[in-house]
Amino acid sequence: MPKFKPILKRPGELIRSEDWNKIQEDVREDLERLEKEIERLRAYIEMMTESVTLTNLESPVGKPYRLDEEVPGEVGSYATSVVGYITRQWLAKEGAGEICRFGVLSHFDVLYYWAAANNGNRRALEIVVEYVDGTVHVEKDVYVHEWSKLQPKGSENPYVEYLLSPNERVWYKYQLRNPHPDKEVRYVTFLNRDPECNVRVGNVLQHVSRVRPLSEL
Repeated sequence: MPKFKPILKRPGELIRSEDWNKIQEDVREDLERLEKEIERLRAYIEMMTESVTLTNLESPVGKPYRLDEEVPGEVGSYATSVVGYITRQWLAKEGAGEICRFGVLSHFDVLYYWAAANNGNRRALEIVVEYVDGTVHVEKDVYVHEWSKLQPKGSENPYVEYLLSPNERVWYKYQLRNPHPDKEVRYVTFLNRDPECNVRVGNVLQHVSRVRPLSEL
């Protein structure tokens, strides 16, 4: 509640100096209190985020495999049809090359994706973020962990979460920070740059964006 309380006078009446000074002090204190409340509200809004999960994603490039399907050149599979939200794994058609390209059409600050690699623990992944305005951002030499057994996080591209299949094959959840969160993203493309490493990407993306005040839009 505001501390200020008006002192009413009839036309022509004088106001005492102490009353006038008290009015000024009360108004000042109310303004300071209001400023603090606005700062607290602004800090709260800046911490608010919106999260969107995209599932069952399709790609015009790469090749999809079921999770319980053995990929040519590998031994074993995830031995289940679903791990978390992941129902398909995308791989490059011929060793190195494009793994998949997923449509996003949204703004985001952070992108989460699921990946793993046969003969992994290598900097084999490249990620291309394509914006609606035609510009791109490229992340090269992205480290991907081995899928056959849970690996330590390490310091290179540490995963934020992992999922194990019934036979303990692994999916790792990684994050990518968008350097241009003010730009709308059209596509995110994943590429395998190491022919000796079979990188797979799950058909699920999650993007998180900070809720921005109208003044920033």
